[in-house]
Amino acid sequence: MKPLEAAKRETSTDARKLKYSEKFDYMLRCFEEWEELVPSGDGRMLEVLKGSFAGARNEKIVKALKIVYMDYSALRVGGDLVFKLMEKLVARRQRKAMSG
Repeated sequence: MKPLEAAKRETSTDARKLKYSEKFDYMLRCFEEWEELVPSGDGRMLEVLKGSFAGARNEKIVKALKIVYMDYSALRVGGDLVFKLMEKLVARRQRKAMSG
């Protein structure tokens, strides 16, 4: 495996930006699909999920978050983490709904 810096140098800035843009768009589509599955209840994770749904419906927020996601690696890592947590939450709720 190549060191991260060497791999970065081999990938153009435009290619990285395109990759991040596509990933952001994928995550946005997921939130749009998940909104139909909004679980009821309370809790911090559900509040984050519901807030993500609200943000995904606001064009100005989406545009701002996409810029930040594409340009700032620390915030991109945070966005990826939030997405993974929400993905697990939705999957758990789906399994629960199917079994019960």
